[in-house]
Amino acid sequence: MPSVDVHAGTLYSTSLAAQKIRIFMDEGIKYEETSASRLEHWIRKLNPVQIVPGDKTEWMEMKMYPVTMLTTGASAGTTIPVDHPEYAHRDQVLFNTVTREAYLMNEDVGGTGTAGSVTVINHAGTGNITTATVAGQLIQIGPEAHAEGEAIPPAYSHKPEFYSARIMQGDKTFKVSDRAQHGSEYGLDQYKIDMKQGWLNRKVRLNMWYLNGRPVVDDTSGTGRRISSTGIDESITTNRVDCSLVGGILTNAMLGELLRVTKRTTSSSSTKLGIAGQNAQVSLSAIPPAQIYQTVMDTVVGTRVNTVRTPFGDLAFDYDQSLSDEFGEADKFVILDPKCPIRLQQVGLPEHAIMDVYGSTDPHNLTVLYTGTWGLKFIQEYLSAFIHGIA
Repeated sequence: MPSVDVHAGTLYSTSLAAQKIRIFMDEGIKYEETSASRLEHWIRKLNPVQIVPGDKTEWMEMKMYPVTMLTTGASAGTTIPVDHPEYAHRDQVLFNTVTREAYLMNEDVGGTGTAGSVTVINHAGTGNITTATVAGQLIQIGPEAHAEGEAIPPAYSHKPEFYSARIMQGDKTFKVSDRAQHGSEYGLDQYKIDMKQGWLNRKVRLNMWYLNGRPVVDDTSGTGRRISSTGIDESITTNRVDCSLVGGILTNAMLGELLRVTKRTTSSSSTKLGIAGQNAQVSLSAIPPAQIYQTVMDTVVGTRVNTVRTPFGDLAFDYDQSLSDEFGEADKFVILDPKCPIRLQQVGLPEHAIMDVYGSTDPHNLTVLYTGTWGLKFIQEYLSAFIHGIA
């Protein structure tokens, strides 16, 4: 009969098997990774981690009903081609911001009479529009102009949009022999240095994946499902700017415009956070010193950052050394709304290290396992911006 290691009395933490003890390195030890992997640092600090029960989380967002359309062609009659005719409804007044002419909607829902167009009458209540349209003119969709005694107009509404994000799991191990552990060395034992370096390397890889992650669900190549999480590049779809189209120059005026478009709704935060790459940092250094001051991010106590003041608000910025030529990302600059990036973690599976995972089955080697789960939930992506092509 096999023997059993019986422990009498109270079980203390020192009595636990080494492989049963988790080491939460972020909370216990402060490493130099926060000076280089700034994207990972800020995502970890801006918002509390969201712990979810499975490998996927879902959420809904409700956007404002659209109040503008763009003309897509020429018209001098009663049908005007537009990009989204379904946005306009019975009796609404339309205003062409280029020709400065008002029209009256003349169908229950745009696109019903003529596909891809709104059917209108001119402001006099009959006949063709006065000034011909051309493609690219912006039309405002105004309120319903109700006729006296007329029945109420048909109802319309819109649905919330559904989004989802995946949580991935990742492991890394390193092994050291018993003789190497107990050998005499100058300075810190090498295996302890390897433990620290392994954790720093893990942070660098995670930092880059927060930027470039692509969603992958693989049910075929492995013994179980293999999942990859989504990064910021994939998440931000609305405000994307290619600076190579303007000579690769990032100016203060451009920063102001980027802030403006990310603050078009009242759900926006007052101050945005910029994660600057190598080339963006050079551009920011050309901004007059009088426009840059130091501040403390409200969401991160004690974290001081440089902030540039623009006509459309303040932009705090930080330099991420991973966004450089050495990593092929020198042309990137990300503007984050502090509320948008939310770090995900599957319940019971935080980022941690486990010592001696094989225990007594491999007595001559100490195997350390780094393991955990992570993902990125990026809400209201239109409050942030992704800039590339900075020279």
